[in-house]
Amino acid sequence: MPKSLLLIKIDVSALAPPEPMTVILTHLAKLTVQECLLIKHRRQPFPLYEQLKQAGFSYHCIVHKQDEISLYVFHQAAQAVFDEWLLTSDFVITDPISDLMKGNH
Repeated sequence: MPKSLLLIKIDVSALAPPEPMTVILTHLAKLTVQECLLIKHRRQPFPLYEQLKQAGFSYHCIVHKQDEISLYVFHQAAQAVFDEWLLTSDFVITDPISDLMKGNH
């Protein structure tokens, strides 16, 4: 089990369907157990959620506004590490995308 997770950030919010799903699945195919994919999206990708579960991934979604979400995707084996990180990370509760872009964490 990893002791920490490296955030891999992608922004699919400006892409037209089905491009967001294609980009996300491409990144997931390379995601290691030490990494967490942070996805900026304009809506929740509900069709993706069942696929994630079946492929051994967990996810955590934060809805900032109706058309702005942050989706964290990581291997199920890293659930405890993600939960600990979530509890100790101030910026996750507020706006993770803009805080990360500013280099605040």
